[in-house]
Amino acid sequence: MEVEKGVPALVGSASGTIVEIGPGSGNQVSRYDRSKVTKIYGIEPTTSLHPKLRENIKKAGLSDIYTIVPCALQDVETLRKYGVDKEAFDTVLSVQVFCSVPNPKEMAAALWGLLKPGGTMIIYEHVKSGDYISSKVQGPFEKLEIGRR
Repeated sequence: MEVEKGVPALVGSASGTIVEIGPGSGNQVSRYDRSKVTKIYGIEPTTSLHPKLRENIKKAGLSDIYTIVPCALQDVETLRKYGVDKEAFDTVLSVQVFCSVPNPKEMAAALWGLLKPGGTMIIYEHVKSGDYISSKVQGPFEKLEIGRR
């Protein structure tokens, strides 16, 4: 469950040219502060989520500045075709994504490389479950921090 004050504030603080990692069906798109945003690239490899994501982008009034990038972060060739490249972004945003990747440190390093000098990486993540079975499914939890390049 998201902290209702925390997540909207984090998403709302994203500015400039943004890359959103794993937007899913677009739960966060209504939380962007359009006055701070130039362009958003949403990297979402699960194409079955794209119709709902497009719908939420439209509802949020972001259709003209939000581009869905239909690939995984590891697909460098496709990312480049969409303009996702090293040191190209003011903000990298990831909300509840790191819990589902096999190597969060490797992913964090890749995302850090997308930031322009002075850019901001915003990561909001679940806490590790207290339930034994759920915690085993989550795997090892590592603390991730918000940082500025």
